[in-house]
Amino acid sequence: MKKLVVLISNKGSGTNLQAIIDGISFGKINAKIISVISDTDNAYGLIRAKKANISFKTIKKRDNLIKLLQNLGVDYICLAGWKQIIPDKMIRTFPNKILNIHPGLIPDSLDGVVKNPDGTDGLWNRGKFTQKAIQNFLDSKATYAGSSVNFLSHEFDFGQVLGRCFERIKKVDTVESLYVRLKKKENKLYDDVLVRLCQENGKTIMVIDGGGRGAVLVDKYGQSKYVGRILVVPGNDLMQINTNKKVMIYPNLKTTSTKEILEICKREKVDLVDVAQDNAVEAGLVNKLTKIGIPSVGSTKDAGQIEWDKAWARKFMKKYQIPSPVFYKFDNEKDGINFAKKNPGKRWFIKASGLAEGKGAIAVTSLNEAISAIKEMKRFGKSGRTYLIEEWLEGEEFSAFALCDGKNFKVVGYAQDHKRANDGDRGPNTGGMGCVSNPLVVNQNIKKQVKEIFRKTINGLKKEKRPYKGVLYLGGTVVGSEVYVIEFNARWGDPEAEVIIPSIQNDFYEVGMAILNGKINDLRLKIDEKVRVVVAATSRGYPVDYSGTKGKKIFGIEKLKKIEIKIFGAGIKENNGNYVVNGGRVLYLMAEGKGVLETQKKVYNAMSLINIEGNNLHYRKDIGWRDIQRL
Repeated sequence: MKKLVVLISNKGSGTNLQAIIDGISFGKINAKIISVISDTDNAYGLIRAKKANISFKTIKKRDNLIKLLQNLGVDYICLAGWKQIIPDKMIRTFPNKILNIHPGLIPDSLDGVVKNPDGTDGLWNRGKFTQKAIQNFLDSKATYAGSSVNFLSHEFDFGQVLGRCFERIKKVDTVESLYVRLKKKENKLYDDVLVRLCQENGKTIMVIDGGGRGAVLVDKYGQSKYVGRILVVPGNDLMQINTNKKVMIYPNLKTTSTKEILEICKREKVDLVDVAQDNAVEAGLVNKLTKIGIPSVGSTKDAGQIEWDKAWARKFMKKYQIPSPVFYKFDNEKDGINFAKKNPGKRWFIKASGLAEGKGAIAVTSLNEAISAIKEMKRFGKSGRTYLIEEWLEGEEFSAFALCDGKNFKVVGYAQDHKRANDGDRGPNTGGMGCVSNPLVVNQNIKKQVKEIFRKTINGLKKEKRPYKGVLYLGGTVVGSEVYVIEFNARWGDPEAEVIIPSIQNDFYEVGMAILNGKINDLRLKIDEKVRVVVAATSRGYPVDYSGTKGKKIFGIEKLKKIEIKIFGAGIKENNGNYVVNGGRVLYLMAEGKGVLETQKKVYNAMSLINIEGNNLHYRKDIGWRDIQRL
């Protein structure tokens, strides 16, 4: 049962307080009002509190209020006519705990607009209260009046919106007649929001991803004190393994099934969606969720073009002086081959401009290889219709990740992926065979350059009217001592997410709210210093042809549950009580420690406990080899 404190004043008759009292007494709101606090002695709400046998106090000094609320151990603070300005110190002390009701339609972002039921623009009424706000609806000839319940933020009359109500304005309406009707809806709205917040099972989160990245997000959201259940599209059958929270997967949906995803969000009353997959970004899922008022952590389609259109991204980098390889863009096979013939003996990367599941970059060292790679671009369908020929930079690769709120950012970690299928960085490119966090190649000089690149990128996207909100991935290479950007991704990397996300010690729901509310600078990030190594257990033949492995049994999962290791499912499915192969990258094992040697040993000891029927397990045995060479 949640503990509530309601703050009131002598403004109004205390109907919102009474609505909360009634909601609790009728058993709808799973909470108890432990105190009603007024800033004046003559508040009518004090009479209501007395009748309901609720403890009440009058406090006129704000500093005394903060101390009292801390001593009470309150879960939520409900403003119901409170006249004093809530200080920033109190908002910092009680993040996502102070509820406010505002007679206006607060948007989901500072530059956003709420649409009325008839499609017209709703009025925010920022800075206007009670009768003045109602008068503004009438003076502006609005078709609807409305109110919003929101978590208080440092921005005036703004914060995460928890619910809205609308009331149609009549031609004969006065301030009094309109406010009477709207007030009834306000009372119910406050009740409905508290019913949802005070549910024992907490908030409902949806994660858009099916692999290891989605699995680590489920693990992290599962640790949140705010979260009760997690929905995953499409998910996999091993996602429940790391959390005791309820996890529901939708294996028959794609991450681009936007219509079905929206319907699920509305039906299941989803509180937050984490869009972690590139195809969903390109499909504009965040845009569509935002349009119907569902908070979403992730990039909009326009901002995400920095990933799903590599040709556009390279032009953007050139415009904003972001260091990157020399590139040439082609829209047909013939022109690319002619270019390669004019530049024989050069080493290139041939890259599909569109999304290709991490397999669209082909390294070539000869003219024949270049011609073959250019011809292979058509294998990627529309993603390969436009392709790039880029100079091959000789350097050591790494990746960096930043949390961005549209204006500001914070770098949260670094990793080093191992893309090639086989030991010694041999074989074809894959989606990632494993990685290590805090790679030694990333020194203070590199970190300084990375921070400047992120700054240029975030500011550039803002200037392009594509503000970036979410996680931005920088794939870089160090040439000499200089950083060049190989690519940007508009989401967490995979498998980098499996070593970076566990290092974040903040409640992950609060991290998402800081991104959404433009408050990254106010978020006090806590990042641990551990080294993490993750290794992908793949089907033999991945990434070329692993079709013969699908449906094969996976042995050893129960043994892994008994040791100190994290298991993140990917291409895995449960079938008649057995886990079976359902993709190329089957699962990931992640270990953590003080150094790369001990951590690598832990993860490979764990990997020795599993296998795929018919000895079809494949994994690299040298993840972290560069750091080990540096020791």
